[in-house]
Amino acid sequence: MKKSFLFIAITSCIFTACSKESGSISGSWVKAIDEQSQHQQGFTLKDDGNASSINLKEKHYDRWEKFGDLLILRGSKNPDETDKFSDTLKIISVNDSSLVLKKTDGAEIIYTKTQVPGKLIRAFEAIDCYQFAAKQDTAFLHINVTDNIVSGDLEYHLFEKDSNKGKLKGKIIGDTLVADYTFLSEGTTSVRQVVMIKKDNNYIEGFGDVQEMDNKMSFVNRAKLSFKNGLIFKKTNCR
Repeated sequence: MKKSFLFIAITSCIFTACSKESGSISGSWVKAIDEQSQHQQGFTLKDDGNASSINLKEKHYDRWEKFGDLLILRGSKNPDETDKFSDTLKIISVNDSSLVLKKTDGAEIIYTKTQVPGKLIRAFEAIDCYQFAAKQDTAFLHINVTDNIVSGDLEYHLFEKDSNKGKLKGKIIGDTLVADYTFLSEGTTSVRQVVMIKKDNNYIEGFGDVQEMDNKMSFVNRAKLSFKNGLIFKKTNCR
């Protein structure tokens, strides 16, 4: 009888402790998105065990549980709740402002608590699309601008030239977009500086003399760039 009572008491304590610890990590936790530091992603853990995702396109969390130092996030990979899955993460540390989790591959992720998850989602979804088209040449520019920080995709398909596609990362200075374009062409990754000016809601790409610096092709003098015959990326609907 005493052994049974002791087992029940210990079990009860474990579940009570887990409940208190679960409450300590409730809230909205986010981290910077790789290569898009102006955006954040993560999840919201509610006190009732429900969960939701923040800027996670292929992970729609709906429930969470905590067992000892393990956080289990459950959900589906699409909005219609099919293709269920769960993520198990080890809690390394947690306090009122930060949460450190370890993935099964050993990588650690540091999250910070936010009070405005809705604002993060709206900012991330603001994508503007532009297209250049002339005879047999086309180019596409898809960007997001948040707090004058730019990130997105840029690709060129120019007649009798190698096509290339890559990532754009930079900033807006007045009416000028200045960014690094990291792209892949014929199996080789390269980086070059891109400068565009915004005019009539379109972007015009500038050209000028370049030099290689720190493994990147940069303009020698941005003040002497020519936009007269530059590619004009016209605003279009995103597809």
